[in-house]
Amino acid sequence: MTSPSGRGRIEIPNLDDRTWQDLVDEMTALIPSYAPQWTDRTPSDLGMTLIELFAALGENVIYRLNRVPDKSYLALLDLLGVTREPAIPAQTYLTFTTGAGVVKVPAGTQAQTTTTEDETPVIFETDEAVSVLPTVLKAALVVGPYAAGATASTYVNLSAVLIGPPTSDYLLVVPPGQTIRLLLGFDAAVTQEMSIGLQLFHPVTEEAQVDTGFSCSVGSAEPFAWAELTGVVDGTDGLRRDGTVRLTPPGTWAAQRAAGPENTRPWKTVTPRSAEEGVRDPLFWVGLRITNPTSTGSPLAARIDRLLFNAASARTALSIPVPEVLGRSTGEPFQTFELAHRPLFRRPGAAAPFDHLVVQVDSEEWSLVEDIPPGPGKVYRVDPVLGQIRFGGDRPGVRVGEEAHGSVPPAGSEVRAARYRYVDRGEAGNLRPSQVTVSGSTRSGAFPAGVTVTNLGPGRNGVDEQSVEETVRRAPEKLATRDRAVTVDDYELLVHNCDPAIRIRRCLSPRGQTADLAGTWKRGDPWTFAGILRVPGSVNVIVVPGEDPDIARPEPTREQLRAVRAYLESRRDLTAQLAVYGPRYLPVVVKCDIALWPEARDLGVVPADVEAETLAAVRRFLHPTCGGPTGTGWQIGQPVLTSDVFAALSPPEDVGYVALLQVKPDTPLYHFPPLNPTGTAGNYEPERERPIRLDPFGPSVRLADYELVCAADRHEISAKAT
Repeated sequence: MTSPSGRGRIEIPNLDDRTWQDLVDEMTALIPSYAPQWTDRTPSDLGMTLIELFAALGENVIYRLNRVPDKSYLALLDLLGVTREPAIPAQTYLTFTTGAGVVKVPAGTQAQTTTTEDETPVIFETDEAVSVLPTVLKAALVVGPYAAGATASTYVNLSAVLIGPPTSDYLLVVPPGQTIRLLLGFDAAVTQEMSIGLQLFHPVTEEAQVDTGFSCSVGSAEPFAWAELTGVVDGTDGLRRDGTVRLTPPGTWAAQRAAGPENTRPWKTVTPRSAEEGVRDPLFWVGLRITNPTSTGSPLAARIDRLLFNAASARTALSIPVPEVLGRSTGEPFQTFELAHRPLFRRPGAAAPFDHLVVQVDSEEWSLVEDIPPGPGKVYRVDPVLGQIRFGGDRPGVRVGEEAHGSVPPAGSEVRAARYRYVDRGEAGNLRPSQVTVSGSTRSGAFPAGVTVTNLGPGRNGVDEQSVEETVRRAPEKLATRDRAVTVDDYELLVHNCDPAIRIRRCLSPRGQTADLAGTWKRGDPWTFAGILRVPGSVNVIVVPGEDPDIARPEPTREQLRAVRAYLESRRDLTAQLAVYGPRYLPVVVKCDIALWPEARDLGVVPADVEAETLAAVRRFLHPTCGGPTGTGWQIGQPVLTSDVFAALSPPEDVGYVALLQVKPDTPLYHFPPLNPTGTAGNYEPERERPIRLDPFGPSVRLADYELVCAADRHEISAKAT
């Protein structure tokens, strides 16, 4: 069998796919506009001969253009304002532990994964300083009547969910007129101020009423009678935003057991929901009380991502260890100097995203500007993608009337970068929990003695530098939008330009009800499903970041949502009402019966193993960003068909076959029990909360245009011998 003739060759892009005949037709079509008196268009006409001649010359130029190397093509795109998207660093939180005393861990502290023969370590650097206290957050409990399966006097153990590793999210709901307590247990008492961070997927709404209070365990008093703490600074503003709670426990802070034998004096007024969830170690407790003061109306609802203690945000963006000499000035205008590392780290959501870059000329610091103003000035510009420092052209001897911008560094002067931060790793930084365990260094020297480090949560949102092929593909889109958002497609394209880590994006157009529903809406009223207001003039954008398969339901961080909104805000129409949301997940339940051949037993096939493998295949297939029929993720509003599921779940032919396969939608995750669209408490009413009924098991699941597929928590999988 012969190999294809093109094997091993670089595929040449067609920048212009017009043929000789296309050029002839285009020029002929212009004749009525430019020469209406020209009526003879037969091949014998001299003018037609000239058209065919110029078409042949044009086709020759197109042929040569289509063989322009990638580097030249990228240079052309750069002139048009289309550049390759730089790598984006992965982000996580590093948690530090110390044995004794308070240790200051400064910003710029580095920690890394273990070095192996095959892989270089992935290094994270902290964005902020943290004071590490000699105590560890060991337990997180929720006490309240709406903690699933619990009562007013029982608690649910959320230590694995909110502390990890690994961490996940938890929906905290407080019904009207009731109180829920979040209890945090530490393994040692401290007298210094404590900082406890709360990261929220969905905060409490701004208009909601909420009362909060803080207490700590003292003496033999149990949770409902703990001592109230004063002087607490609540940086979350009552769970309305991500923030840090700062508090100082009193000297009477005492250890208590949340469960255990009677002779260990455990709590009596608050007990575990189940024996397995009991916390038997004596811990020092801090309580957060959350009260919904309204006697009627909506429950308070907040989805907590994770709790942070002795932790600092960190990214795979590293600072240079020592100042970097870039070269010496020649005294010529418009000089360019290159940094040793690229691309520059862009601080997300910052007004000055490159303020970590400090450039000096003979030890004098010059200022970074976006555009160099006319006249002299000790300023420079930076290309963060190419890592280039660019100076202006104003110098002594400029002729009168000749405008110049920015001063030229004096001839012979040394130009150096005193400090800057660059992106070291992109997608490689999307690590699993507990992989960053090796201490590194700080900007001032050695890693603090006696301190250990780990990442309790995964690394997220790292993206590699955009490939040449992707840049070429994106160029027409970039030129089409011209950095302005008018159509639905424009918004979706601009979201990708803002943050390549966003894997799925959907812009929803205004939409109205098609029929009356007594007591809820009339025909023509705007959709309000899933908390998204679809009134005329509204622009609602849903974004989902790309994640690894271990994160079952990816969610954008609050930082990402703010960054996307800020990016689109400056590019939208003046009258557009813009809102940016995370995904509205609809879990899908799969029912699958697999019949095993009698001979499969001889092959060592165990039904329980087949069920486990099938369940894993279900979760892979229904993963929002890594599953789907093509394995590249689902689109918002894309239905689930059993024909696609069948291909993903079918066992090997010598093992068995799929005897029954059905799917059904589960309760939407954006449903906050016991809320309904009217904002009142009550039973779940699917026809009021969702435009499509929650059908029983069947051949497909339809999704609303704002919903995204995810795997349900439970599926019905069975494997039996025939």
